[in-house]
Amino acid sequence: MTTFLTDILLEIKQARQASSPPSWADGSQPLLSHTLLYAAKGKGELIINGEREKLARDGYYIFSPNTVIELSLRTAAPVELCWVIFDLFRMKERGADQRAYERELEFPVEGLIKLKGSRFKRLLYLLTAEQSGKREGSRFLEQHYLHEMLDSFIAHAAPAAANDLEERLGLTLGYMQTHFREDIRVDKLAEIAQLHPSYYSQVFKKVMNKTPVAFLTDLRMNKAKELLLLTDKPIHDIAGDVGYGDEFYFSRRFKATSGYAPTVYTRNRELKISSLSYAYTDHLFTLGLDICAAQVHRHLPIVTRELELPKHAVDPWEIGRQIFLEAQPDLFICKDNVLAKALKHVNDVAPIVGIPWTTMDIYSHMNELAELTGKQEAARKWLDRHERKAEQIRRSLLRSFTIGTTATICAARQEELRIYGTRNIGHVLYRSLQLLPPAKIREQLAQHAPGTGFNWVSIQPEELAGYEADYLFLAFADEAEHKLLVELLKTNAVWRSFPAVKNDRVYFLDKTKWIVYAPYGIDLQLEEARQLLLSPNRLSL
Repeated sequence: MTTFLTDILLEIKQARQASSPPSWADGSQPLLSHTLLYAAKGKGELIINGEREKLARDGYYIFSPNTVIELSLRTAAPVELCWVIFDLFRMKERGADQRAYERELEFPVEGLIKLKGSRFKRLLYLLTAEQSGKREGSRFLEQHYLHEMLDSFIAHAAPAAANDLEERLGLTLGYMQTHFREDIRVDKLAEIAQLHPSYYSQVFKKVMNKTPVAFLTDLRMNKAKELLLLTDKPIHDIAGDVGYGDEFYFSRRFKATSGYAPTVYTRNRELKISSLSYAYTDHLFTLGLDICAAQVHRHLPIVTRELELPKHAVDPWEIGRQIFLEAQPDLFICKDNVLAKALKHVNDVAPIVGIPWTTMDIYSHMNELAELTGKQEAARKWLDRHERKAEQIRRSLLRSFTIGTTATICAARQEELRIYGTRNIGHVLYRSLQLLPPAKIREQLAQHAPGTGFNWVSIQPEELAGYEADYLFLAFADEAEHKLLVELLKTNAVWRSFPAVKNDRVYFLDKTKWIVYAPYGIDLQLEEARQLLLSPNRLSL
């Protein structure tokens, strides 16, 4: 930023002092050139690209070309305005005998700039006086005065390091997330970011697609929506919880931002939902809900805007905000282990509800989401269908399976081996079809509620001997993992002596399908289990 004016030529088109608004500030058309406005005296309002703000006395404004400005002044108050309309031309080619310039439409600082001291005012008055006097050589003095002002604006607004902006902005986002109930001023946020207030506002809007004030309002309203969905608190208490002492003012703001009153919100269950976790996308799809954008697993036949989001809490969040702003969801759903990342990136877009993942099983997930969205009947119907089908398959298996038949589920993950319990890969085999896990796994499962807490344990190949079972299910996601499992079956003595291997009761599973712990996913797994277990043929090694 500090080198922005290097190789720049200035062309001043107009410099004026006046006691009435200029013709270019009537809001009828966008500015054609860069414009500097200074309000020495006067009270009124500015509408900048449709956003209204109070005219700052003794404040300097910089507007780039294509900005639409409307200035309205209070006639009773004395008015003194100064403005400069100018163009910037940057050198693009440098030769021995000639230079080529191109018009520069951007400027690193926009909007209100508050600077103390009389120097800037003096430079502006000198500039306008030179233009009105039209003395010989005044053009160069005018350019000198304007260059000095612009250079100072940039220097005062520039951060210490450009690559530091994201971290500084993040500090203020975190502050707003924690202190949204309080009266937060832009000056306070700029102080936290250690940036000039006008430059901070400019950076914030560029990154977040909205002003800090709009972000804070949206943050408060989304927290209010979350409380309306998840609690029975009265409107008065919710208003206070999100930073509004006046219940009626809160209700007006709520309606202005969402389109309906807070008393109506809880009855409006036909919400556009964005799911940030693919398992919950599966649940919402099964419940028949409108999903406007979602993380999706490959086996779910859904038409929606797919989101490239982290699958685990440790994975980075790399998706931009624009896709969420375009989707305009009414509600975000996610696992609790990615809630912190979601709050950091999109909490101003819509309310976010994190559903506990490891402390609840698939049936609890379904009931929780059904209760939240008013789809309890759809949840009950799915559970009935799933149980009826599982019962039919269990009856069919009684010809070859006896009570107490055991099964071990071993999944390859790169070069690691995992023995699964009743979540993910184990749900259909252990809970739906009621096969028994090996003794060591049963010991682990006994310490937790069904389908919660314990998921898998990592083992070395020789440790498979401690998980003896009548049947062995081997899961892999790619050719390398398949090759590892086949090699162990063929060459490892421990594996070759495993009861299920000796009795030719080994089945291979597609891990990408069987890892899904969600209703549509386990319906697919249940059907595949029926085909595998009732078929006389084994999968070839």
